[in-house]
Amino acid sequence: MSLGRLPVERTEPRATFDLMAGGEAAFARILQRIDEAERSILVRCFEWRDDETGEMMAKALLAAADRGVEIKILKDRVGMAYEHLEATKQSFFHKRIGLIPRLQTWSLMTVYGRWGSLRQKPSPLADALLAHQMVTVSHHQKRFDHAKLYVFDDETVILGGMGIGDDFRHHNVDFMVEISGGGAAGRLADRYDGRAVFDPDRKFDYLLHSFKGSGHTKKGQRVALAKQRLALIESAQKRLTIEMAYFGDKACTTALVDAVKRGVQVTVLTAARANIIGDLNLWTCAQLLRRTGSPENLRIVLHPRMVHGKAIVGDGAWVDIGSTNFTSPSHGGYEEVDLFCRDAAFAKRVEQAIEHDMRAGKPAKLPIRYRRAYVAVERMLGSFHGRKKKSKVKGRK
Repeated sequence: MSLGRLPVERTEPRATFDLMAGGEAAFARILQRIDEAERSILVRCFEWRDDETGEMMAKALLAAADRGVEIKILKDRVGMAYEHLEATKQSFFHKRIGLIPRLQTWSLMTVYGRWGSLRQKPSPLADALLAHQMVTVSHHQKRFDHAKLYVFDDETVILGGMGIGDDFRHHNVDFMVEISGGGAAGRLADRYDGRAVFDPDRKFDYLLHSFKGSGHTKKGQRVALAKQRLALIESAQKRLTIEMAYFGDKACTTALVDAVKRGVQVTVLTAARANIIGDLNLWTCAQLLRRTGSPENLRIVLHPRMVHGKAIVGDGAWVDIGSTNFTSPSHGGYEEVDLFCRDAAFAKRVEQAIEHDMRAGKPAKLPIRYRRAYVAVERMLGSFHGRKKKSKVKGRK
């Protein structure tokens, strides 16, 4: 009698993490993955500009749809105000602007002294995506979804800080990361659907605000993200290396002050003048220096370009990288998605990338110039947008 073959034990391939520093590398990878996709593509974005990069993305997705790939695009309506305000001032999907969005955009224009455009040019590519039978686009809902996320064939995940546009591709200092293997997409789906809670002891997991998933946990995942990030900062013993677009959340500022005071080497990179809430950013930097006494173990560097990345490396051992800022909206009202991982090699690469970005910046020293009136307005706006938005998203798909 033949014993036959022994059963083969199948193991899940280990997850790999590939950092794309800068928009050129990130969009080249995203477009490559779109071209390679065989079954499905999910795109979640806050901003999608009608420019060269926006058209490149649309053409690649249309080509994928033409070969039978199912495309789902979740484009948040909140982001259109920034599409009308900045860069080409043209939104890819949001061509018709209602009264309330007009008022919101006018308010931003007034506050920041920049005149955008409420005259939108038609986009045949946007019309083609909306009409394609293999493409589902959700863009009319005010979902407060700040995530920048791609999922390919329910296997590979790309996430980070980059919206879709020429400024993200060519100008901003920013990151995206690709997670493949290790059940990367499955774990994200479990987290998003509320079937799993954040586990900091895993090799990797996702930190997120999810209105959809929040009801599946006792305290709600929206609240949990802020607490989980603060716990990570509080756990640092030797150093914290941070590249962050926007500041303003009081608890985050206090956590960084406490880290400095207990002897942790804290390094912060941000923009010398952010595109929005720039005065609040500079005020926060000044607060960090004042409240700690500007010791040697605190280093703040201001970059001449827009720093749009959101990354934290702790003790060279763990990384939190994604779409989440140190702001009230990110920790309260917006949906966000970050990768958390305990991979020393990846942590080293992110830390080195931040240090590389810092070379173009200048150390921040007191006094730091900012406009007090703008700080007050920006804090008020942050508190308003940081409110919970449950009632706004109950009926979404």
